[in-house]
Amino acid sequence: MDLRSANIVLESYSVLICLILLLYQAAHMDGGFRKQKRWFLFLLASNIGMAFGDMPDWLLSGQQTAMAWWLMRMGTFLLFLCAAFLTIGLTGYLIETQQLKGRRVQVIWRIACVLFFLQIAGTVLSAAFGFFYTITPDNVYQRGKFHILSQALPFLMYLLDVALIAEGRDKLKPSSVFFLGSFIVLPLVGQLLQAGFYGIAAISPTITLAILLALLNVQRGQEMAVKEKERELTEMRVEIMLSQIRPHFLYNTLTAIRQLCDADPARAKQSILDFSRFLRANMNSLTTKEPIPFTQELEHTKSYLNLERQRFGERLKVVYDTPVTEFEIPTLTLQPVAENAVRHGVLRREEGGTVRIATEEWGDGYVVIVADDGVGMDAPAGKDSDGAHIGLANVRSRLADQCGGTLLINSTENGTTVNIWIPKGRTGR
Repeated sequence: MDLRSANIVLESYSVLICLILLLYQAAHMDGGFRKQKRWFLFLLASNIGMAFGDMPDWLLSGQQTAMAWWLMRMGTFLLFLCAAFLTIGLTGYLIETQQLKGRRVQVIWRIACVLFFLQIAGTVLSAAFGFFYTITPDNVYQRGKFHILSQALPFLMYLLDVALIAEGRDKLKPSSVFFLGSFIVLPLVGQLLQAGFYGIAAISPTITLAILLALLNVQRGQEMAVKEKERELTEMRVEIMLSQIRPHFLYNTLTAIRQLCDADPARAKQSILDFSRFLRANMNSLTTKEPIPFTQELEHTKSYLNLERQRFGERLKVVYDTPVTEFEIPTLTLQPVAENAVRHGVLRREEGGTVRIATEEWGDGYVVIVADDGVGMDAPAGKDSDGAHIGLANVRSRLADQCGGTLLINSTENGTTVNIWIPKGRTGR
């Protein structure tokens, strides 16, 4: 295989790999990091344009047909044009990836834009006056009088990129510095090879390799973010589980059961069953990562409310209106809201009150309603009032993370209503 054929193969592989990555990334634009993904798509498209623009030189150089004449000129122009877009795209990608802000970053970006426009201007001038390059009457590419400038401008851009990595070094792990640094070193090596050894197609292949390494770094970062989110969710589940089995709750429940053993053995037996179900559901929540059937969470909530009714008697009334149950909900979602209605709502009235749990189907989702006629969340609630807000914030966070749900609170002096909305088709991960 001669050098020209090898160059064509390398350029073709670069186009194929970048095209596959571009289509894949374009199909997965939902979720976070959207600006970073846009810059990555910009880099992929630029590299594809460079590879396509470089191919006519290897395929058609010296051919005298009209099509070869036009393709040589259009391809070379595309090569230099996309090279300019690639360098500014890399700068934008580094800024967005590291979430860099501040005056120094703005200065670097403005300098990069000036260098970018100089590259564009030189490319346009080259098409008419042979500034960076020229195409001879024999249809052969030659370097122009100011070709060195076309190499110096990207080199200055790479120096700016090094400054950007240095700017964000405190936020980066050593592995991230390596991957981002390769995005500068590899294209620079390719540019030096192609400039020093005329006839070698080195820029697009080295950029493709750098893109693959960058993608590896992105995937690694996303995996770490997922693991961190799972860790946070596990901590939330532990926090909620522990909050439900506070020592005084256990003591009060066991005391109520002991009293029932003499007064009403049948009710005592039912209370023990409710208590065991309550504890088992809380323990199971530690290992349950996916949403569970609503009926399962509802039974857990009923076990809790039955125990509280044994303690408080007629002061606590519960009404269920749940005709819609065929959906899933994150574990420990309904029960903490119901507990909040009991502890921070109806039981703060001397005469007690009623907790109502209802379900409805609203178009593209399901709604779970927990309403009480207590004092309202804005009323003075003692030293543990902050716990109610923290608990509901915990539930809200897990709803959003696990199924895209929301939690809305409407509280007045006449009571509180909490709406839990679960979108259809979003349960599970």
